[in-house]
Amino acid sequence: MKRLTALSILILLLVSLVNPLGEEFVELEEKDIVSFQGSAAVRIDITSPAYVMTADEVITFSATLYDSVNSIVAGEVTWSSTNGTITDDGTFYPWNAGVISIQANSGTLTTIYNMTVEAGIGQSLEISINSASVLEANILTANLVDARGNTKPTLDAIWTVDGEFLGQGTPTWIPQDTGEFELGARLYQMETSKQINVISGSPHEFLFPSNMQIQSGGIVKLEPSLVDINGFEMANTAAGAKLWNVENGTVNSTGWFFATHPGYWNITVTSGGISGTGVIRVVPSDATTSELQIIPSPNFFIAGEKYELTSFRTDNLGYSGTITPPISDFSVTSGSLSQEDGRVFWTPMTEGLQYISVVDFDISSTTSVVVTHGTAIDTKVKLSPSVVSAGQQSTLSVYAFDLAGNEWPVNASITTAVGNESALTQYSTWASFVPDSTGFWRFETSWFDTTTDIRFDGTLQFEVGYGELALITLDGQGSKIAADIAFDLNPHFYDAYGNQLYDIGLNWTIDGEDSTLEMILSQNQWIPTTVGSHEIQANAAGIFSIVTLSVSAGNARTLITEYDEGFIVEAGVPAEIFIQIADTRQNLAPAEEVSTTISNETGIFEPSTSGRGYWTFTGKIAGQYELTLVQDEAEKTLSLTIEPGEAVQLFGMIDGTDFQQGDYALLRIYGVDGEGNTVKVEPENTTISCTSGSTEFITGDTWEIEISKSGLDRSCTITWNGLITQYFFDVESVLFGGAVGSTNTAMTLAGFLLGLVLITLIVLVRRAKSIDDEDWIEDEFGSDYYDDDDYDDDEDDYDEDEVIEDSNNSIQEDSSKFNLSDAQKKQLAAEASKLGVMQAAPGTEQGSSGWYVDVSEEVQYWNVGADGSWTRVE
Repeated sequence: MKRLTALSILILLLVSLVNPLGEEFVELEEKDIVSFQGSAAVRIDITSPAYVMTADEVITFSATLYDSVNSIVAGEVTWSSTNGTITDDGTFYPWNAGVISIQANSGTLTTIYNMTVEAGIGQSLEISINSASVLEANILTANLVDARGNTKPTLDAIWTVDGEFLGQGTPTWIPQDTGEFELGARLYQMETSKQINVISGSPHEFLFPSNMQIQSGGIVKLEPSLVDINGFEMANTAAGAKLWNVENGTVNSTGWFFATHPGYWNITVTSGGISGTGVIRVVPSDATTSELQIIPSPNFFIAGEKYELTSFRTDNLGYSGTITPPISDFSVTSGSLSQEDGRVFWTPMTEGLQYISVVDFDISSTTSVVVTHGTAIDTKVKLSPSVVSAGQQSTLSVYAFDLAGNEWPVNASITTAVGNESALTQYSTWASFVPDSTGFWRFETSWFDTTTDIRFDGTLQFEVGYGELALITLDGQGSKIAADIAFDLNPHFYDAYGNQLYDIGLNWTIDGEDSTLEMILSQNQWIPTTVGSHEIQANAAGIFSIVTLSVSAGNARTLITEYDEGFIVEAGVPAEIFIQIADTRQNLAPAEEVSTTISNETGIFEPSTSGRGYWTFTGKIAGQYELTLVQDEAEKTLSLTIEPGEAVQLFGMIDGTDFQQGDYALLRIYGVDGEGNTVKVEPENTTISCTSGSTEFITGDTWEIEISKSGLDRSCTITWNGLITQYFFDVESVLFGGAVGSTNTAMTLAGFLLGLVLITLIVLVRRAKSIDDEDWIEDEFGSDYYDDDDYDDDEDDYDEDEVIEDSNNSIQEDSSKFNLSDAQKKQLAAEASKLGVMQAAPGTEQGSSGWYVDVSEEVQYWNVGADGSWTRVE
């Protein structure tokens, strides 16, 4: 039972731990504050998430109330801050940078938390320096300003002074003068500027104006300037009250000075340990008399030296003394006036007698002085004239000069440093110079001034130029030029001494007309337009030059002939053609450099002896051609016809070689000129004699030959225009002497006749049966077969053959006696080959019966009949 009770209690305890007594519970966060009711609060603690914040941030404070046993108790807390805004829940919105007190109150309890607020992100830029001291180091600083106007320094600003870059960060600025300056600062996109007044430093001394002047009996307020150690002025009251002291006259405490006696008087002022001294000049009052004075006053005045000008005045109070009238009251005839410290000075310049005047209170005073040149400070060499040409006489002289610019000649020595020494002739104070050439010349001078014991050396160098224009030369006199090519006249210019001049403008006249503009634009190159003789004249400064040029046609652009329709020539006969060229300006001229593309085998094209522009063409091979003529850039093509020339040889040719009696052959006849061209024969002027038979003209150059006679070396003799040729051929004899044609024809005819005879015999045999044999024989065969005429013909043929045989025997006997040397045979054979006709041997007349030699050097005997027929005798 005890064990059961203990176990039950343990289970209840565990359950209560999980959910104590079944009640709901609240889990506390780690930071939650648990307060208990019933105890009184004795203190307040403020808790902040940060110790430092920027003005751009927001922070929430919390306050905790504690009782006497340091237990947290509940209570109402109110919030307040010395700057910024804080809400009831402790949310703080800062305003100004600095240490801000955050106060928490609960009843009578109070606690304070000091929060450091820094400036936030800069929204603008401001310059923190407000003034600067002159000639002292001033450090420039700038602040960033946040959205609530809080500032914090920046070390990255870029600085400018009056727009000029000074530096970056916190540079040091040392102003060189007082006054207003504009400082500029820039940081990224932020920029600002500020006018800074630069002031002087601490008082150092009083300064009186120079040249203080007052008339005797007058009164003037003395106002010295108060300056710092660097001389920068400030208000003269900055040092305090002033004490005055004057050497003559009186001055009151306010600085008014009362003048009495004329003269220079010292005045002293003192204030708080700061003092200053000045000089005041008291001059006589209104003048009764006044006289100009020069200080010093020598017997003569030196140019360039200063002399003081004053006026000695006596006033109406009886006081006398020197005064200096205003500079405007003085006048001088030479030199200059200047004013220094209230004093007027005169510096004479020009040598000679000079006058000085002054007007003092309507009283005029004038004095005259003699001015001489001053001390020489240097020398100069003068060349007259200043521009020297070769051959021109000039002078060299040495002059000394003073500060005032006065010059006077001195007897210096002059030597030639560069150039021909003989061109210079030395005299006492000058030298004569006559240069003999152009170019650079240099002279050196030396003069010793005995008054100052100083030696002065000088040099003069100059360029000796050319003389005046005396000659103009032009290129091309008498030259022959082309019309379309620019000709450079190349003018050259020379002076009287032969020195060449340059850059001289010319006036041009061509054939009497002004052509200056054209020649200038073409840079002295003349482009002729017409052929012929032209006169060109150039002149400048009254000098003329003339050249005469002969202008011919320019390069050929076109070729002109009279054979545009065609050029017909005869082979072997020179034909003349006149050719002209036309240039770009259509000027005509004989063509003298013509070439052609035709070959020399076709014809020869060469200049003619007839004159310029004439050419001859000798054709060789007959035919139609194109004759292309070329000269320069021109080209012309003519239709060329070369016709055969006059025949020098005559030829006859028969088609075929084997002829028989009764045949017909075609004989072709043609001539050959000296170039080997075939020449047609005219039938009406042609005579043909053939030993083989008759001939008949067919057409053109062809005749038909009737071959009726047989034999060896039958021939045809052809005569045309004085030319003779022969053609030999053999004719084979045939049956019936060829009366019925060739042998074949005769055999055919004989066979036919034989057939007829046989047929006739058969018929007669058949008829003989009916008639008597003798009567038939007598009737048919008795009378005709043995006709006397036939017998006579046979005798005649026998006689003719016998005569020919006897003649041949006689010729053979003569042939054994006739003999020619080999040289004679060769000579006659060559002539026969040339002329195409057998040549008569010595002792035989050409064209008559006798011995002949043919082209094969064979010696033959020929009978020439009365009818012109030729018969070879074997």
